[in-house]
Amino acid sequence: MTNEEWLNSQSASDMLVKLHAAQPRFLKSQIRNLHRFLIACCWKHGNLIPQEGLQNGLRGAERWLAGEIGDDELNRLNWYAEADAFILDYGTQPNDIVHIQALIDSIDEVRDMPFEQARTRLLDAAYFAEGAMIYPLIKPSPWWDRMFSSEFLCAQLLREHIKPELP
Repeated sequence: MTNEEWLNSQSASDMLVKLHAAQPRFLKSQIRNLHRFLIACCWKHGNLIPQEGLQNGLRGAERWLAGEIGDDELNRLNWYAEADAFILDYGTQPNDIVHIQALIDSIDEVRDMPFEQARTRLLDAAYFAEGAMIYPLIKPSPWWDRMFSSEFLCAQLLREHIKPELP
């Protein structure tokens, strides 16, 4: 990948694949910046993750990066974030469906979609946010393919957070 390709690409996924192929050590050294990038991508799509547990978890991840909280607190926050995702994924009881429908109705981007399509969109965003929260704590990172091929990635945010030296 050349610097010109990096600056002009609109696909963060492609950028990451090419950067990993060309400079795997550099990318491995950027775990904290990748974490910041993933969190920034979540906030960019924050309208799709209005649940309190997910938002608190993302704020907690930012605090974890700043050294303000430890792994135990981040994992505690992740438990609540994961619960928000699980309701979308596994909620089948009538009160779960009512909750999910109310969530869908509160978000302009998905309000007019069929229920299952809207639910899937919110579920994808929820799992992306939940994974982004704890990205550096997962060893080895099994979500690389899923996280770094997500539709929620933003090339401009990647350029803001990762600054490779390219020809």
